[in-house]
Amino acid sequence: MKNLSDAPSLVDQSEYIISTPENVTFGYAVAGLGSRFIAALIDAALIAGLLLLLNFLLTVFMGWVVDASIALTAAEDDPGWAVGLVLAVYALLNFAIFWGYYLVFELGWQGQTPGKRLAGIRVVRLDGGVPGFLEVAIRNLVRIVDFLPFAYALGFVVMFLSRQSRRLGDYAAGTLVVYEGMTSQPDLFVRPSARASRQGESPPLAGNSASEIPNLRRLTGDEYQLICTVLERQMRGQADPALMLRLAQAIATRLEAPLPGSTSRDAQRFLYAVAEAYRRAADQS
Repeated sequence: MKNLSDAPSLVDQSEYIISTPENVTFGYAVAGLGSRFIAALIDAALIAGLLLLLNFLLTVFMGWVVDASIALTAAEDDPGWAVGLVLAVYALLNFAIFWGYYLVFELGWQGQTPGKRLAGIRVVRLDGGVPGFLEVAIRNLVRIVDFLPFAYALGFVVMFLSRQSRRLGDYAAGTLVVYEGMTSQPDLFVRPSARASRQGESPPLAGNSASEIPNLRRLTGDEYQLICTVLERQMRGQADPALMLRLAQAIATRLEAPLPGSTSRDAQRFLYAVAEAYRRAADQS
């Protein structure tokens, strides 16, 4: 797991803190204007290449249409509909390439395009999760507005004024762009809920409180880091549920603790409990 201090120093950055339903916080390094500009340049170059290819194919096809239209004219037929159809398809393909490029890649690569991947950044939801079809579609439809009046001028101004470098599309879709894999050390302490605080009680930790974790001394620092990494990836929607379950079962066997349930949610709760207990024990030592 990378730390926030590992982020590129030549780009201004800020930390975005996310609190999960389990009251666990993660800090993400927000991608700055420099990284996003590099990613945009790469993506723009690739899109331009696709459009050049489209224009070449259109030129070849239009030549064929003109030849065919001469034959049709000789036969006293009107070839105008064929030319109009080609131009309509061309306009649709231009829009599909410009908008579909981002839609396909950000959905298929979990918030990344080729440019973002090379720049080491990724789109995430405000809760840290992987953006779905709706978020990706909205942020890229609004891209047309960000582009106004030319060359992303409006989007650049909005990102410059935003503490998290969010453009209008990010605000509309509830997303932001962060550095890939760069998070602060997760705070795995479970803080009392407001209701429990009013009643003077401590809330149960998802069925496995820290005091119920036996043989905690058997857990190594490397195993603790592995648990943190898996939990962080799970929060971003990148963890394999089967892998999380196997890890929870392996940790439970090592600590001779009761095995968690058979679902990934049970495994997640158990791993949170183990990590929270380890952190408490480390602070007390």
